[in-house]
Amino acid sequence: MTEHLQALPKAVRLYGHTLTQLEPAQVLGMVERTTRNSVLTRLPLDFDARYDAAIPQTLSVATNPVKTDLRLLRTELSETTVEMFQQRSRRAADGNLTFLNKTIQLRSPDQLNWFDDRFDDYPLLWPLKLYAFEPLRWASLGFKDPQSAPDRVVEVFDQWIRDWTDSIEIGQPGYLRDVWTPWAVSLRIQTLTRYLAWRTGGPRKDVPERLTEALTKEIYRNSLFLANHIEGDVGGNHLVENGLALLMGGLTFPDADTSWVSDGISVLGRTGAEQFLSDGGHYERSPMYHAIVTTRFVTACAVLAASNRSLPNWLTAMTRQAVAYLRYLCPPDERLPLCNDAVFGQALPLGDCLGYATAAGFGLGDRPAPAHNPASGETGYYWLDTDHGRLLVDGGPVGPSHLPGHSHNDMLSILLWVGGQRVLTDTGVYDYASNDRRQYVRGVAGHNTVQVGTTEPIEIGGKYLMGARTEPTVQYERTDPAAFGGHYVTNPHSPASYQHTRKIVAADDWWLVRDTLRGPDTETEPCISRLHFHPDIAVTINESGTIRASHQTVADDDPPLLNVHPLGTNDVRTTTTEYFAEFGVAQERQTVELRVGPKSGTTALGYLLAPSGSDGNRYDSSIESEE
Repeated sequence: MTEHLQALPKAVRLYGHTLTQLEPAQVLGMVERTTRNSVLTRLPLDFDARYDAAIPQTLSVATNPVKTDLRLLRTELSETTVEMFQQRSRRAADGNLTFLNKTIQLRSPDQLNWFDDRFDDYPLLWPLKLYAFEPLRWASLGFKDPQSAPDRVVEVFDQWIRDWTDSIEIGQPGYLRDVWTPWAVSLRIQTLTRYLAWRTGGPRKDVPERLTEALTKEIYRNSLFLANHIEGDVGGNHLVENGLALLMGGLTFPDADTSWVSDGISVLGRTGAEQFLSDGGHYERSPMYHAIVTTRFVTACAVLAASNRSLPNWLTAMTRQAVAYLRYLCPPDERLPLCNDAVFGQALPLGDCLGYATAAGFGLGDRPAPAHNPASGETGYYWLDTDHGRLLVDGGPVGPSHLPGHSHNDMLSILLWVGGQRVLTDTGVYDYASNDRRQYVRGVAGHNTVQVGTTEPIEIGGKYLMGARTEPTVQYERTDPAAFGGHYVTNPHSPASYQHTRKIVAADDWWLVRDTLRGPDTETEPCISRLHFHPDIAVTINESGTIRASHQTVADDDPPLLNVHPLGTNDVRTTTTEYFAEFGVAQERQTVELRVGPKSGTTALGYLLAPSGSDGNRYDSSIESEE
């Protein structure tokens, strides 16, 4: 049976496996979305008129809950973050729209073309950010009130809202894949409720009546729409956005005959129960998405508290656990580890996220219960600390089997900080397109672990597809020295056939990483252990084979930041690879490859990581011959 599966074309195998792993709600959601997107739009139905008719003639609006939360959040933003939002707001108002580090110069900022042909040259995420009104979010977070913002920013963004409400209809062919993508609708509701609270705040309340009416009706219309389009087909972090948007929409119209508040809380409850693991980590195992969904749960708690509603105990408990895990993940440089699909610039900076959570009542005193301590490891990230730095190892599954989109082949990969500096990095993400860069960042070659030949331990393809899974078994001891052991065997239905064991020991002065591999593939293909260095790190190899890693600005005769001593191989090579710390930005970095084999029996290799000034050179290398 396995041989027959492997004989199928790769795309057929991956699509087939992905479909078999989907949950029933996802399948039903896909059928429903396809029907609405392709079939219903061909019927003589005026969806826009139906939604407009459901909007009450008179709406009682409450902005205080969102206004209170907005002040709370803005207070916790760093000066750097505030300046960034202010600059982006000004540029957008001047017609320079930048998302994903890609800029389009608008022909006329006052008359924005929502369907500009140039959007087709960019990833789908680019126009979706525009449809989510992200520049308005920058303004509401960057400026204390409209009076402190440049007049141009307020005038242009107000005009965008009026133009949007006058021209964008519901129900055009393909509407669920562009303007009315429920994820974009969710972010639009969150942004518009905050913009309404911000726009009506400050010392002056001279807000044009037409603008207030346009904003309130658009929030109501979008909330009506979202209530009918919860993203059961996509799942994951999208459902968190859906739940918070419904909650914020419902709190904005407290007298309306809707169930949006209870529905939003219900979505968050179901979603949190499934997606937050026992140690508090998010099941997609992306630090970026964990930061995003944690921030959304903090917002849910904050707006409910500001509306004088009681918070469900489960919501407070989930949020506390999620915040605690985010704090656990925080590295020495206080920037997110870029594991799985993760980049800088999409979530709020890590320090801002944690400051916001603390201000909302989830402070340093909120620790996980002993049974749910992050070190118990269901999410799978483990720290091994020494006197010189911190090493993070990914010992968890790559992600939920029914949701392969943000998963990478990073089993047993490591990241390293020495003296507070990022030294060994993951690869990040360039974009979510189906291209070579997407395959590289998801593939095993983009991570600090071992690859056998050119195979993948879990087959990948397209933007998000992933084949038959395997997952590591782990032993972790927080002793002195701390020790980690991880082991996985490739799935019998995978084209790859081998097993990999990685052991890591952290002493006071060094880290030892030792790998053993065995299986049919190791007898015909070399085993390659890779170390990807941060772009700020210069790498040289001396005559003894020691790898010297120094900061780019350090003089050649100064001690290196880190010495890497290869174990079990003399075949050490350097190459240049790409690093994507932000969407759409590529940086060159140096990567070291340690190679062994092919050989029969067990293949063993490894390395010693010894920071400058440590006693790593006293390490007894005879350990590399131990079985």
